Amino acid sequence: MPLDPSLLNAALIAGGALVADATVKEMTKDAYQALKAKACELFGRRAVKATEKLEASETRDEGKAELALVIPDLRSDEAEEIQPVLQAFLDAMRQDEPAREGLAHARIALNLDVGGNVLIDNVQDAREIGIRSRSEGDFTFTNVRMDPGTRSGN
Repeated sequence: MPLDPSLLNAALIAGGALVADATVKEMTKDAYQALKAKACELFGRRAVKATEKLEASETRDEGKAELALVIPDLRSDEAEEIQPVLQAFLDAMRQDEPAREGLAHARIALNLDVGGNVLIDNVQDAREIGIRSRSEGDFTFTNVRMDPGTRSGN
């Protein structure tokens, strides 16, 4: 079964978000660094730049977009080479409760193209909201309560 590049991208994005978290186990961080190194070895300097951007919250979105361009698909030899390193990272995350909790939060992404008005009301406990909207009428976004998270050190 071929390796889906979106799984590799998601793992690199998750690892980039976790790398600075003091509560995440070193085993998980080491597994992420090995995955990152293998991805950079296989996909070159653009992968290096994209993964570096993933590790800083201010450039994470830019890094995600660049990563999607760098790894649009995987040849079978690339998938075979990166599969064991990816699996080691996924296994480390499964065993690391703070890593799982740090990534398990509500994310909302909307891409709206509406011929009339848009009303989004009563959103609670999301940590990330991304909205792209084109509407002919009014756009109203009300009653939003974000989850501030419980990450230590922030």
